[in-house]
Amino acid sequence: MDFKKRLENFSDKDEILAFNLAMVSEGLEIVKELSDKNIGWEEVEKRLGEYKSWDPDILKVDKDTENTYRKRLEDWGRPVILLSEEAGRIEINTEKSGDILYVVCDPFDGSYLFKHGIKDFWYSSIAFFDKNFNPVSCCVGDCVAGKIAYACKEGAFLADIGDAKITKEVKLDKKYRQQMGRPDVTEIDGASIESYAMKPKKFLIPLVDKYRDLLLPFKFFLPNGGPYGFVDVAEGKIDVYFAMKQPFVDVFSGIFIAQQAEVIVTDFAGNKVRCSDNVKTVLDVVVSTNPQLHEKVLAKIRECESR
Repeated sequence: MDFKKRLENFSDKDEILAFNLAMVSEGLEIVKELSDKNIGWEEVEKRLGEYKSWDPDILKVDKDTENTYRKRLEDWGRPVILLSEEAGRIEINTEKSGDILYVVCDPFDGSYLFKHGIKDFWYSSIAFFDKNFNPVSCCVGDCVAGKIAYACKEGAFLADIGDAKITKEVKLDKKYRQQMGRPDVTEIDGASIESYAMKPKKFLIPLVDKYRDLLLPFKFFLPNGGPYGFVDVAEGKIDVYFAMKQPFVDVFSGIFIAQQAEVIVTDFAGNKVRCSDNVKTVLDVVVSTNPQLHEKVLAKIRECESR
């Protein structure tokens, strides 16, 4: 399907959201095609320098998806600054008139799993921010389920994407979570928590070493993270997303969905989390389905950090 047709399919949305949805739906198709052909796992580049030195391999699936997104932005003609996982910071069409938009992109999240044929936790995400870093729109695509979670000024939503069209759309809010049988859990004992732990040396061991007492009371632990961690809390599948030292693109390509879904989002000190023009930063972010649980998690963080 050509990109123009994708845009037409989302024409009931505003221009930026339609463009965002069209880009991510195309990204899901790219990942699916590569997976179906059993290609895309080949290493095509190495990251240089300190940025993500703990994860230096760039696969074809990463690069193909990012290059497609970059081309779409170039063809769009609007001035943007792309902040993306592989490309870093790229100025696109900045000679053109109009206000700058910042575009934060995690083109493919789940590279190691893809390389080893583990068909789960594959995501692609893009978010748009205005010149003052206020969020405008955000889309996080689930490459396996064929769904896109998205956020805009009207709220946060989850939809099936079939033939690049929105179907079975639901609004992600407290009412939805209750209807799905996922009421607020206000005590840590009995709640579930998500934190990225699939790379032991970089994430799992430091997480347990520093925050063992925080983790112990939780009933269930999901070792995922990245942009879809924000969606998991927005859906009510998980009560807390504990994003410790997560890369910039993993956070700001997905955080707007949680912020629009009637959940609580702060840094580890309880402060608001804001985007900036620094793709190489890492962030500590915590998301909870309700304020009572959130305050208890923040208190546990303070206890762990005071030792």
